Amino acid sequence: MMTKSTKLVAGLAVAGLAFAGGSALTGTGLSNTAGSTQFVGGTVSQSVTGATLSSLVYGYTDSTKTAVNSVTLTFADATGGKTPTISLTGGTATTFTCTAISATAPFNSTCSPGTGLSQSGVNSAAVTVS
Repeated sequence: MMTKSTKLVAGLAVAGLAFAGGSALTGTGLSNTAGSTQFVGGTVSQSVTGATLSSLVYGYTDSTKTAVNSVTLTFADATGGKTPTISLTGGTATTFTCTAISATAPFNSTCSPGTGLSQSGVNSAAVTVS
């Protein structure tokens, strides 16, 4: 027969396991500052120079959303048809080439690597419009 103190210790142990299990599933240490459709993994930082960027959306080659094969940039206003550049860091570097920013709303530019290429492990994006 279990004593009250044994029952208390057993109850606390079960509660501790439940707490530890819940903590392991929350992904402590990860931050998603880019929005759910832009999250690549870990911390993602994005910067832009020379224009006002409204949105940056990653396209992926895989269902785990780790291999980036396109980036759609949406700007706040017309930029005179300029062509942005983008540099993604993390993983094995791949050169992305962007189209000229559209002259009418939405002011988009699509950036992509060569055919069949992608970049995994992306942790930041730097966009320049000049």
